[in-house]
Amino acid sequence: MEKKILIPSNFTKHAWNTLVYALNLYKDIPCTFYILNTYKVSSRISLGRNQTADLEAAKAESEKGLQKIMQGINFRKENQKHQFETISRNKELAEAIQEVVDAHKIDLILMVSRGENVSINTAFESEISEVIQKVEDCPFLVLPEQMQSLPETNREIVFPTNYKFSFKNKELSALIEMAISLNASIRVLYIDSLGKPLTKEQEENKESLKSYFTKVDFSFHKLTQTSVTTGIHLFIESRESNFLALYKRRQGFFSKLFSQKFKEDIDFNPKVPVLILKELE
Repeated sequence: MEKKILIPSNFTKHAWNTLVYALNLYKDIPCTFYILNTYKVSSRISLGRNQTADLEAAKAESEKGLQKIMQGINFRKENQKHQFETISRNKELAEAIQEVVDAHKIDLILMVSRGENVSINTAFESEISEVIQKVEDCPFLVLPEQMQSLPETNREIVFPTNYKFSFKNKELSALIEMAISLNASIRVLYIDSLGKPLTKEQEENKESLKSYFTKVDFSFHKLTQTSVTTGIHLFIESRESNFLALYKRRQGFFSKLFSQKFKEDIDFNPKVPVLILKELE
């Protein structure tokens, strides 16, 4: 089945590298890539004709930048499984992304974080965390600036959960599809900070994951005597895992990563790409 992937671009080198990474990541998968650029003209007291001229100039610059991206893609002679569409919008980034997601039924949004780590905490990366917070009904894949090439074998996606809540199949579909398309294993990680046995409800939720992951290789893992963030970091580093998948509920620990209120309490900046799954109605 063809995937529809949205990549916002501000025409920087890092935005181009994100696109190239996506093309390599999904080289064997039929995809339509939607490349989005947004622009805003500052509102000010001036003659209406000057505002119009500024708007037209910004639009022309946006369309020119998108055209250059297409020229770069054509020069690379990408494979026939990939199609491309460019979109220019005079809107705020989150609003434009939501519009494209709704109009084109986007499966995945790719963005790049500044720096060597993926900074999704609002204390470090306000634009990405703001967009993730506002855009609904679509998962994100957030990449570090310095993206490492994937190994040919033994690829892993780490998926932390406390088993306290059940999942919907559609909420995990992006994780399952990524594992299948990349021939990667899913490592379900439980951090037992309190040293207590799982409750009956937790056991049931753990069992339900088995039914969702029947088409992929997966395993369950447990760490004790560590915090959630430290445990995740240690697990990824010790196994040299390639991706991290976070399930973002409206309430709960990982929702705090996207809240300015908790910026003093959470230092969470993984060095691997982070797939952010959204809680759905």
